[in-house]
Amino acid sequence: MKNFFDDGSMFGLKSMDLFQFAVLNPQIAMLSYLKFGEKMATQPKKIEEAQKDLLDRLLALQKSFIETMSQQNDDCINLEYNQKDQKFEENAFANNPMMIFSRTFHETISQWILDTIEKFDDIDPFLASSVRFFVKQYIDLMSPDNFPFLNPKVLKETLSTNGDNFRKGMEMLANDIKNGAIMTNDRSKFEIGRNIATTPGKVIFQNDLIELIQYSASTPKVFSKPILFIPPWINKFYILDLKLESSFIRWIVDKGFTVFMISWVNPDKRYKDKGFEDYMIDGLLASLNKIYEITKSNSVHTVGYCVGGTLISSLLAYLTHPLCKMRSKVEIASATLLTTLLDFEHAGDMAIFMAENYLEAINTQMGEKGILDGSVLYNTFSTLRAKDMIWRYFVNSYMLGQKPGAHEILFWNSDPTNLTSAMQMFLAQVLYRDNLLKTGTLEMLGVPIDLKLVKTPLYMISMIKDHLVPWRATFDNMKLFSGDVRFVLGGSGHVAGVINSPAKNKYSYWINQKNVDTAQEWFDTATEISGSWWNDWLEWMKPMNKQMIDSLEIVDFIRDAPGIYVNNQTPSDFRAT
Repeated sequence: MKNFFDDGSMFGLKSMDLFQFAVLNPQIAMLSYLKFGEKMATQPKKIEEAQKDLLDRLLALQKSFIETMSQQNDDCINLEYNQKDQKFEENAFANNPMMIFSRTFHETISQWILDTIEKFDDIDPFLASSVRFFVKQYIDLMSPDNFPFLNPKVLKETLSTNGDNFRKGMEMLANDIKNGAIMTNDRSKFEIGRNIATTPGKVIFQNDLIELIQYSASTPKVFSKPILFIPPWINKFYILDLKLESSFIRWIVDKGFTVFMISWVNPDKRYKDKGFEDYMIDGLLASLNKIYEITKSNSVHTVGYCVGGTLISSLLAYLTHPLCKMRSKVEIASATLLTTLLDFEHAGDMAIFMAENYLEAINTQMGEKGILDGSVLYNTFSTLRAKDMIWRYFVNSYMLGQKPGAHEILFWNSDPTNLTSAMQMFLAQVLYRDNLLKTGTLEMLGVPIDLKLVKTPLYMISMIKDHLVPWRATFDNMKLFSGDVRFVLGGSGHVAGVINSPAKNKYSYWINQKNVDTAQEWFDTATEISGSWWNDWLEWMKPMNKQMIDSLEIVDFIRDAPGIYVNNQTPSDFRAT
């Protein structure tokens, strides 16, 4: 079979567009299905069991549907129109037999397909992930809600407005086509530094990769040990500093800590050779040394979010090794890992994009641009949650004619950053594909990176609904270290769970002090606590922070926070060459 990527001009596409197309490419989907089908053909007994299972489910669906309809009165199939208000009632179509059956049938078939995928043995994990991904895309696509005559809200709106909803929808569709993306948020309502990323502070250091922000103290006394935040470089740092009530940074500053934040540059092609080691040296090590110069503290706490946690873990292993030559001026007192993968064997939904065809597509684009464009990452993350991030807005915008509202998380989500060629290759091949960090065979700066050498106190927080960094995979992170590790499981997903402030008190979290071997054992014996995990983290930090000093006034600085890197600007004097 011809490789789809042999010809960059296939289907009239420019090679730089290959990855966007490959995300939902039918040829890659078909190849995945064919390979999975070959494995299925070698297990006829399981095919027979799956067929019987489908028949049983359809018979149960038929019985349930008949029982449901027999309990409904004749009014359920009539359109309910309020003559006084001249509009259709909300339940005008919801109880219609066609609506009920279309949903239950879709749910039954969808669940059967997903369950069947899991029943076959000896399936390559990458292949299984690929098939599961494409099946979920098809399931989301075929949802009855995406079809006007099967969506009660769309039917009601169409009849109530004489079809004006579709006129508005077509106008928005034309505008989105012009802009090249589905609008999911009213970006005009937010401005970085005005109502997003507003915690007061100064940029006190910069180089070609980072601006280092020091936040202004809000208390007269502060703990003697400062905190350095290392955000992921595939997103902007201000997810940790959104609005006042959901800003993790503001909350920590108000608790009496001196807080520093790395703001990564949004790289262009001149940065193409900047890789993981550069981010460690010019980003993390440079920040730690600068913090020492300013605070004179010999000890610094660190907090790494997502791959930022991978970076700080790698540095800890490097600094602990006897052959380490590039020392830090400070000791790392603790490391908090927010939704961080270190063992990439079960890497979640992102693993499917590490398959050979996808890597070829990525390499094709990076060969031309030197970077993986941030829009590609944004589109990729959107397809991983297609129901919420694509089809929801497809229906609301184009069928209901409703403009998206203003949501700060979605504003941040649609503000992606580029990824350098060297960094992308490292993440995809060294971490995801080869999993060298787990095996201890990864070398950085000439030193083997062995996490077993790390004895620094660690706090690991993962999220129960995280599809990018599955919590069961992060649970296995603990086995890679030999020091004290506190593992906590938070509610919700990769982002919402992390920024769950005590003021919102929206989700609970789970803790477990027992020594168990598996993630399931841990969860089965864990204690659920209502409220924000932030409070648990603060209690964990307190024993390591007993000494208080006068708060520091920021005297020597470059510019006000949040800086210019976050707005995709870079001073020419510090551009990479």
